[in-house]
Amino acid sequence: MNLNEQQKRAANFLNGICAVISVPGAGKTTVMTQRIGTLVKKHGVAPENILGLTFTRNAADAMRQKLSPVLDELASRVMLSTIHSFCFWLLKSEGVVFEIVSGKEQLVMIRKAMKDAGIKDLSTGMVLSEISLAKNNLISVEEFRDLYEGDKTMQKIATAYEAYDAEKKKKMLMDFDDLLCQTHKLLSENTVVREKYQSTFPHLLCDEFQVRRVVA
Repeated sequence: MNLNEQQKRAANFLNGICAVISVPGAGKTTVMTQRIGTLVKKHGVAPENILGLTFTRNAADAMRQKLSPVLDELASRVMLSTIHSFCFWLLKSEGVVFEIVSGKEQLVMIRKAMKDAGIKDLSTGMVLSEISLAKNNLISVEEFRDLYEGDKTMQKIATAYEAYDAEKKKKMLMDFDDLLCQTHKLLSENTVVREKYQSTFPHLLCDEFQVRRVVA
């Protein structure tokens, strides 16, 4: 594949942290797959020591398709996954017992939590969105209450947040946001587990990610 000079620099980068910032369709996935090929073929990195993450299943499939002609049969040995799927795999691998809640069941649980919190004037989607936003910023229920002290609406959402989490915990359920939060918690607090995956995947490549921030 023909790469321009900037793409070549990113594809040939070896150690440390490298961020590639570009517009959609500029060839980020191509650069990433070429870099994986370089790591394996030029630097002798084992395919099993490379982790490629992206945000959507379609993007993960695109990575697999582009990597196949670069590494041939070795491509299947590289772990390519969505961020959520990787978190699910890691938690299960570490013996965490849970099932995923989503769709209709998740909405039923949120509505019950809203009812218990006395929330009648807000949509289910809005409440779920606020809870999701908080979790994506690693904001606990207690921190949520402190952040929105004096805001009656947000305090109600905090109560729904707490009830929703308690119900999931009781039923050993996690939603997609929990996958991220619990994986972060495990890797942050358990040195043995963190070092295990640092050793397993010394080369981590993220094709695309999303940053969500709370503005107080």
